Amino acid sequence: MITNIKSELISSKIRYVKKISSVHPVVENIVRNLAEIDIIQHITISENYIKASSEITTGRTKIPITKIDHPTAVGVSLLLELDHKFIQFYEMNSPVKGYGSKMVNAVIRALPENWSAVVVMDWSGGFWEKMREKHRKLVIL
Repeated sequence: MITNIKSELISSKIRYVKKISSVHPVVENIVRNLAEIDIIQHITISENYIKASSEITTGRTKIPITKIDHPTAVGVSLLLELDHKFIQFYEMNSPVKGYGSKMVNAVIRALPENWSAVVVMDWSGGFWEKMREKHRKLVIL
């Protein structure tokens, strides 16, 4: 029963863009891990990206807010490079201390042994260097 309740809570946070014929197992694991973070309430999955956030935009199209330096939204935007076996951290924001690490851990924990997580542009002032010390699958370009 508890598993069903937990599964329903996770499912209620997830929205798919268009019709996705199937969700890659790695994407499924990342989404599940992100959904288990208490502050994350909205997750959008497409064939090319995952966006997860505590807040969504207003208006007709509800998009998880991942904008860097947003004053209140905790969120992450990931680009999916499934054919090349890596996930790119595109945007991440965490005005609440500790949630940046939780989001990184959720993504890295979901990756199989031969996969990597990539940060292409690091404007964090040291956050990604700390994460790289903890996670050998994380590559900073």
